[in-house]
This record gives sequence, structure tokens and C-alpha cells, in this order.
Amino acid sequence: MSAAAITRPTGPDGTAEPRAWPPVPFTRLTMVELRKQLDTRAGVWLMVAIVVVNAAIIALTLTALDPEELTWASLTEAASVGQLILLPLLGILAATGEWSQRTALTTFVLEPRRTRVTLAKITSSVALGLVVTAGAFAAAAAFNVLGMALRDGDGSWSMSAAVIGGNILALVFLVVQGVAFGLALINTPMAIVAYLALPTAWSLLVALVEGARGPAEWLDVNATLQPLLAGEMAGGDWARLGVSAAVWVAVPLAIGLWRTGRREVA
Repeated sequence: MSAAAITRPTGPDGTAEPRAWPPVPFTRLTMVELRKQLDTRAGVWLMVAIVVVNAAIIALTLTALDPEELTWASLTEAASVGQLILLPLLGILAATGEWSQRTALTTFVLEPRRTRVTLAKITSSVALGLVVTAGAFAAAAAFNVLGMALRDGDGSWSMSAAVIGGNILALVFLVVQGVAFGLALINTPMAIVAYLALPTAWSLLVALVEGARGPAEWLDVNATLQPLLAGEMAGGDWARLGVSAAVWVAVPLAIGLWRTGRREVA
């Protein structure tokens, strides 16, 4: 028996032509980026912190609210407070991880199209955030049952589709904003500080300067997201949300794509 010879196409000069390897599937890129977020100590501890904070806030709400106010909607609203603050940090870690952990060389050799890698980071961060959000809804449901059993709570399961959709859309907004800040600054501590400090600084400016209150209705993310979280979006609310998204998401993301696309890989 003889093994079949493996031949490769040859050019006019008789030399073997380079083999054209198929591109890395986008689903595989996304799964790799998702695994990166869960393989690091920072990612694991951030997930633990989100779970602990969510559970603590729901438990506190369960004991603090009057029984007639204990509903699935109120407990879910309490759970969303912690995760809407912490989940965007997942996007920051995903965006800055290549440069802080020195894996950029390996990543961009296997997939030279850096924009495609960035899209995979955004997709994986949003997917992970949606899983955590689903867990928060489930935890709120479990505590709602406990509220009925232990405190004779109202236990209503009523929650409008607008509120559910608004919470999911707000999560996507904030996670993508975290990725955008991480790409624009390419430094984990700096991006986290900027993401957490800028809204606080903006709120102080609005409180101190009366002339800033008008623009704040269009530029303050906390203000533009409130109607979305409450499920009460109207025509003007969508316009204000769009402007704040352009300033706080689209601009940093464009800067980040430009920087990462031209940055030298060491």
C-alpha cells in the first residue's frame, strides 16, 4: 500500500503557489472573545461582583419595601441598578484586554482585519450582558416568590414589554459604550475611571451651571436613558437618546476603531 501524494498547485515557474486559507468564521471569533472575558481573573471577579451586588440589592429591596410594593417589576428594577453600572466594565475589559495582556500580536496574526475582531468583542460583550440580564430577571422572580411567602407581598407578575425591551436596549447601549471607551483609550484603568467619572462630573456641572441644564437633556446619558428604562419613550425621547448615543458611543467608537486600526502591535 502506498499513501496518496498530496499535491499543491504550482505556478508557471514550477514553484508551489501559496495556499489560500479560508477566513476565520465570525462565530468562532465571537466565542474566542467570550472565552477571553471569562478566562481572566478580572473578568471572573467582575462577574462575581455583578452577581453579589444584584443579589444584595434585591435582598435589600425585599426587606425594605412595603409588602404591597413587592412585585416582580419592582425587584427587577432594583436588580438593574447594579448591573447597569457594572456590566459596561465587561466591554472595557474586552476592548483593552488585547493590549494590556499582550495578546494583540497573536490575535491580529490569526485575524488581520481588526474591525472584525472589534465587532466580535462587541457581540460577545452584549451576549454576556444579555445572559446576566436574564439571570437578574430570574433572580427577581425567585425573590418575588420569597416575598409572597415570607412577607405576604403583592407578588404581581405584571411587567410591560416596553419595560423589558427598554432594560435590554439600555444594557446594549451601555455595554457598547464601555467597549467604545476602552477602544478609544486603550488603557483599562483610564477607561474605567473615565467611564465612571465623566457622568458624575457632568451631573455636577448641570447642578452648578444653570445654562448647562438645557444641553443636559440631550447629552446626559442618565437623563436620556430614564424614559427607556421606565418604558415611557416618546418621539422627543428617542431624538434625545440618539444625540446622546452619537456623542457618548459613536464618537468614542470611531476614535477607537481609528486608533486600533493604526496602532503598532508589539
